[in-house]
Amino acid sequence: MLARSMAMIFAVAATAAAQGPRIPRGGSAEPGYWVGLSYGYLDGTAMDDGATNSRWLFGYSSQIRATLEKTIQRGVSAGISAGFANAPMTYEGFNSCLAGCSATADITQWLAFLRAGGSGLGFHGMYNLEAGITQFGNFKDKATGTDLASGSSNDFTFGLGGGLGYGFAPNMDAYVGEQWDIILHSQGNSTQTDAPRQLTFRVGFRVGF
Repeated sequence: MLARSMAMIFAVAATAAAQGPRIPRGGSAEPGYWVGLSYGYLDGTAMDDGATNSRWLFGYSSQIRATLEKTIQRGVSAGISAGFANAPMTYEGFNSCLAGCSATADITQWLAFLRAGGSGLGFHGMYNLEAGITQFGNFKDKATGTDLASGSSNDFTFGLGGGLGYGFAPNMDAYVGEQWDIILHSQGNSTQTDAPRQLTFRVGFRVGF
């Protein structure tokens, strides 16, 4: 009787296991791909522009960033991102706005990144390395709406960051963190020796599939 009962229990368990969700080999239920969206706070920065002989004094602004990632191994993914911001600034030009004009400019970033440091349910640390292009363009005088600089720049950018993530489910993750980037912008004959730096505080989420 006991043997028959045990056999029935094992049979039911085997049937349930066969019908349940399949777990990837290695014990990881992490999705193969992730898509994400984040809201970032961009700290202000200043830079000289050799092409227009002007100086750009950016104030703080917000950035919207979308990401697509591929899982390389458990807790590690590689991805691409697109970030967009319209930043307030003071534009100081040689031919115009000598005293400085209140203006705005678009800051667009196209970056590849490597994310590591944890995954799964609950809290976990997160670390990022990224590199790509930062574009500055669409400079507009706030008072008149006129263009203040022709064309746009495409500057190589690289940096690192870290933060804290929280997994609500194997395929749903939220995070907060800071990213520190260096922007290699052509400064012409400026005596400034340090490359412009951009600090971003970011809050976001990602969903796996």
